[in-house]
Amino acid sequence: MPALLPDLVSDILLRLPVKSLLRFRCLSTSFCSEIDSADFVNAHLNRSIQSRTGQKLLVCNSYFMDSTDFYAADFEDDLKAAFLLNNPLKSQHGGNLVCGSCNGLTLLGMIINLKPLIMGLLIWNPFTRRYKELPVCPVQTFPGYGGFMCFGLGYDSAHDDYKVVMISKADDSNQVWVLGLKSDFWRRSRDLEDEVTTSVGRFASGALYWICKSKCVGFDLKKEVFFDIPLLSDCGPATFFFNSFDALVVFGGNLFFPKLHDKTIEFYLLVSDASDKGGEVVEVSWRKEFTIENVENISHDVFPLLPLAYSKDGGSILLLDLSGVFWYNLENKTNQRVIIAGLPDVPWSYNVCWESLVSVGKDSAFDGAAEEGRIDDLEE
Repeated sequence: MPALLPDLVSDILLRLPVKSLLRFRCLSTSFCSEIDSADFVNAHLNRSIQSRTGQKLLVCNSYFMDSTDFYAADFEDDLKAAFLLNNPLKSQHGGNLVCGSCNGLTLLGMIINLKPLIMGLLIWNPFTRRYKELPVCPVQTFPGYGGFMCFGLGYDSAHDDYKVVMISKADDSNQVWVLGLKSDFWRRSRDLEDEVTTSVGRFASGALYWICKSKCVGFDLKKEVFFDIPLLSDCGPATFFFNSFDALVVFGGNLFFPKLHDKTIEFYLLVSDASDKGGEVVEVSWRKEFTIENVENISHDVFPLLPLAYSKDGGSILLLDLSGVFWYNLENKTNQRVIIAGLPDVPWSYNVCWESLVSVGKDSAFDGAAEEGRIDDLEE
């Protein structure tokens, strides 16, 4: 039998799920080199995003101080069932806080000391089952009740690097620290003038976004500078953790601002000219993209009600309320509750992510015991 052409082999591999690709690394040196290459990892991720395959719903069952379990459900299986993931910190005391996600990587926060309170951070790819604990940031304690820390994870395409950003309020200053997975050390950036009021930075179009007391700010991951975005009219500052309708959401790769009007929710899309003057993004604005009407007829929990993902055909949106998730049809305004088998009774948080081969960096570890017959527990 003649050998398959290299281009054909590569095209076949790009269509496979991560678990299969990890197994195929052991077939030959050439397969391993191909699958591990940065070009293949990026091409596999881009194909998944463009074709909307490999999309997962990541569910966390508890919040921070409790033992934390993570589950994943497959959009291609219509979210029928969830499977338990191996939490790399499961055996440690306390729980984990999801501090950000990007391209299959998840940023987890953990308490590593109570007095003084010190936060540790970990990067985890639940689908390659690799994780890495990050160095402790030089400024990461809560300085009394007035302290505040928030985080974000995003991708700098110009330098092909994933970056973690931490904003720490201490002594009337808002210090900004940045860690790139390639360098693996923290660098202090220019302080933020305004006070951040949302906890997790939302990544979209090369920047991380937060809401401050008087405006929305974006942090350009390439240039590592902030730029300002006006808040929508009649929308005050977001309340830490819970005021979802003054918060930011990302779905479909875009940044949205949900605004509640009586029984209707309007979703505004951030639009940018991508103009560049003096290192700052200019001419950004909000444009109303779609509306969800008669909220009280589709959910008993009007507040919060947040979008998570588009359906594969783009005609429906997966929405989250306090009871779980449901599909909302944008054309006929109907909804259908999603029952996911295998989830705990009261999940805490839902995040949409892409199954990917993206590396967590050097010196990573495996998140648990290898499954029977599993051959992907290999060093990177």
